Formats: sequence, C-alpha cells, structure tokens
Amino acid sequence: MRERIYKILIGRYQNEMEDALVKIDMLLAGNSHPVMVDHVDITGEITKLLEKASKAEGNMATLRRFYGTH
Repeated sequence: MRERIYKILIGRYQNEMEDALVKIDMLLAGNSHPVMVDHVDITGEITKLLEKASKAEGNMATLRRFYGTH
C-alpha cells in the first residue's frame, strides 16, 4: 500500500510540474503559437506557474528524501 501511495504522489507532482511548464511554454511562444490570453498580467501569471512548478518539484524531492525506496 505504501508503495502505491508513493507512486501516486510522485505522479501527481510530476503532472503538476509539467502542467505549469507547458502553460509557461504556451505563454512564451508569442507569435509562433498564438494563445488566447484572458488576462493582461502575463509576467504575473508566469510567476505563479513557476511557483507551482517549484512547489511540485520540492514536494517530489522531499517525498523521495524521506520516503523513497530507491
């Protein structure tokens, strides 16, 4: 059971990080891949997404450090 929960959490954090990074890529793509942006504060949105990615990465590192089996 512990291993299953561990794998689920790692997957969740990886998905959260990838989701944020893809959104940043889309915002930074500019004219090559136009994205409909419903807000004006693109740098603020990128900052929020970077914080989300950093938090997920930190959560994965902490989980692996204290509960990893490898």
